[in-house]
Amino acid sequence: MRCFARSSVAFLVLVACGPSPQPISPGTATAVQPAPATPPAPAPDPTAPVLRLPAVARPVRYAVELVIDPTIEEFSGTITTELEITAPMAALWLDGKELTIDEATFVVGSERIAARAIYGGKEFVGLVPPRTLSPGKATLIARYRGKMHRNSGDGIYTAQEANEWYAFTQFESTDARRAFPCFDEPSYKVPWQVTIHTRKSLVALSNTPVESEQDEPNGMKVVRFGETRPLPSYLVAFAVGPFDALDAGKTRAGAPIRIVVPHGRGKDAAYAAQATRPLIDLLEDYFGTPYPYDKLDMLAVSVFNAGAMENAGLITWRQELILVKPEELTLDRQKAYATTAAHELAHQWFGDYVTLAWWDDTWLNESFASWMASKVVEQWKPDWEIPVGRVRSKAGVMSSDSLDSARTIRQPIESANDITNAFDGITYQKGEAVLTMLERTIGPDVFQRGVRDYLAKHAWRNATYDDFVGAMSGAAGKDLHPLFDSFVLQSGVPLVSFALACDKGKPPTLTLEQQRYAPTGSKIDPKRTWRVPVCVRWKAGAAAGRDCTVVEAPTATLALSAPSCPAWVMPNEGGLGYYRMRPQGDMLAHLLANASKVLTLPERVALIGDVNALVASGDVKKGVALDLVETLAKDRSRYIVDASIGVVGSIDEVVPAKLRPNYERFVRKLYQARAHELGWQARKGEDDNTQQLRRSLLPLVASVGRDAELIKQATGLAWKWLDAHGAVAPEIARAVLSVASRNGDQKLFDRLHAEARKTGDREDRERFLGAMGRFIEPAMVAQALALVLTDEFELREALGLLQGAFGEPRTRELGFAFIKEHFDEITNKLPEAYRPFMAFTFVSLCDDSRKPEIEAFFTPKIAKIEGGPRVMKQALELLSLCSAQRKAEAPGVEAFLKRQ
Repeated sequence: MRCFARSSVAFLVLVACGPSPQPISPGTATAVQPAPATPPAPAPDPTAPVLRLPAVARPVRYAVELVIDPTIEEFSGTITTELEITAPMAALWLDGKELTIDEATFVVGSERIAARAIYGGKEFVGLVPPRTLSPGKATLIARYRGKMHRNSGDGIYTAQEANEWYAFTQFESTDARRAFPCFDEPSYKVPWQVTIHTRKSLVALSNTPVESEQDEPNGMKVVRFGETRPLPSYLVAFAVGPFDALDAGKTRAGAPIRIVVPHGRGKDAAYAAQATRPLIDLLEDYFGTPYPYDKLDMLAVSVFNAGAMENAGLITWRQELILVKPEELTLDRQKAYATTAAHELAHQWFGDYVTLAWWDDTWLNESFASWMASKVVEQWKPDWEIPVGRVRSKAGVMSSDSLDSARTIRQPIESANDITNAFDGITYQKGEAVLTMLERTIGPDVFQRGVRDYLAKHAWRNATYDDFVGAMSGAAGKDLHPLFDSFVLQSGVPLVSFALACDKGKPPTLTLEQQRYAPTGSKIDPKRTWRVPVCVRWKAGAAAGRDCTVVEAPTATLALSAPSCPAWVMPNEGGLGYYRMRPQGDMLAHLLANASKVLTLPERVALIGDVNALVASGDVKKGVALDLVETLAKDRSRYIVDASIGVVGSIDEVVPAKLRPNYERFVRKLYQARAHELGWQARKGEDDNTQQLRRSLLPLVASVGRDAELIKQATGLAWKWLDAHGAVAPEIARAVLSVASRNGDQKLFDRLHAEARKTGDREDRERFLGAMGRFIEPAMVAQALALVLTDEFELREALGLLQGAFGEPRTRELGFAFIKEHFDEITNKLPEAYRPFMAFTFVSLCDDSRKPEIEAFFTPKIAKIEGGPRVMKQALELLSLCSAQRKAEAPGVEAFLKRQ
């Protein structure tokens, strides 16, 4: 017989065990006993929240004490939360994921009230006291346990580097709940005090300087950090491991700056140590306030799902961005560090000092930091051609913003999926482009004054979109909501048509018409308007000038200040306007004929991007773009040559087999002589433009143009590089490996595989694995795919093995079949942040007739992944658009190639 006992603070019910009742003998008198009272049924547990916590209490201050040993997967902790109970509270729901609460106590005055823990799905933990607690002050003390998953990149996790173990954190957006039961929403912004118990031999880091450090028994120590300024949970951070630190100076106010790296990697952080302080100085100048925290550690993280994270005072980095071997410090690597550092440092003010109130304003953090990074780096390094990069970034995000399924910059958050989806190109790149345009519209000085007012008013607190636009409106002296709302609260890309009229006796005039841009095959309704700030540049005889307006209606006119009919008009000055331009009549022809002489480099890049977009929408024939290529290919700027390569490469899969020799001949005619002149090896004294041109031009001529000599040279260099990396310049090494692998044999595949297994350098391993994914012989593609299913390599590093099969028509079906057969295995091996993008694996099929098959398989699987439904919708739309555009472009491509 089994005995059960159930107890809690609220009630105690005992079911006792004893001998079985005996039967009553006939004739025996018995007293009638009253039936035992039935105990009242326990009250049902309160219902868990769905997305946000109930507003019955808020934190005032946290103190968290953790035991962290990176060599094991479990951790334990105690969190003390000072509370303000704001409504009668029968249960306190907190965010908590994969946590076990061992003991929880509310302290109200001198009374200690034990609470029982209940669990609400995967995301929430409830603490239920025996009676309802009244509004007022209280303290919650909770002892708990959790897990540090190896290599996960979320919550508290561990990773191994050179045979030593480290523990790191990544809490944005909603993973602080994996580390502590807390109010894991950005509006709850309060001070935190962190204490860590760990082994004596390890270094512990957190947001603030160490306050005290003491030895403990059994080879342990306790490290107590100073209390933070108010922070939301997602900006709390800590790390434990055998770190080294490189001194990078101090801020103007004296806060120490350090570059913190895995043991033995200090020499690889020299550039970061050199570049960080100048960027902080420029940010302090712009914001008009000192760096807001007591110290700054830039921490290189072994396993990281993003580029970097702006934790206050402890910025964490994907280590490949911050650690660069001295011999591999190319200009590209310098730019990558500087732009990322400027972005994360800008967050220390815009995101940390002032924090978004809820995730619908993710754009406020990320758009602004991206915008600020470009501004600061351009000021620091004006020769880095940041304005061109700005235009290219804008062109890239316009493609995704041209989807019917595109979301708005400020997106209402109705589910956890929406939070995940908020961290995408619309937030970062579109947001940056819109802020760039709006800054020019209202004036840089007014914009800066608005930013400073916003920071001053909301210092150490939370703020919203309305607060930001309100500050801008106050600085401008007029309501800017209609201008901001037009782009921030509305999806899509404006398409603005420009028609020039030069009537005798009247000033030259532009007639402007706007609608929503839609690519061929799209179901977008073009009837949409914005308040579009438009600036044009013109030349009329000896006179040159610019004119600006804001187009608010479907049509508008702009009278030019030109003294006569302009020879040309650039409809998007500087390429800074967030719209596609469609010049009418002979305007486009005049621009294309004179572009290299009259347009700035950013304007030329913008013009070529818009011509390609007009081809995609059917407004310009593909043949026009292809005819333009010959002129572009001769340009000295690698940006323009890259644009020409983009046009040429875009027709690769539209080329019919019978015309493949013509296509290859066309590529060689345009680029072969220049490719051979450049060669694979850099020459002393070369400028960056030449080095970058080599990297894009030679792989095209070798692989698409089928240049046997360049393929042979690349293969020889690849083998030399495998023996000694110094044999090939670092900026061209990946291109050499790519060409060699695409044309490689089993021997090369096996050597790359052996090197990938042997190396302890993460960056080298990614290079080897990426090259293995470039082979196109089906047998080797199958071998590469098979490795994805093993534990030989961490899949985050080995994504090239998976992606390679989809880039080549001959192996695409093989890759697609592999994904379908092993979808669940692959997805389970991927970090959670990567999983939604499995939907994009079918887009390259570019065949809308496959949609029923794809939907039947992928939709139910992707729907289960956080952030998946929106990504699936976008992927299906991209599949249809690709299919429609290929059909539309095929006749023009064929006619063009027949002439080659």
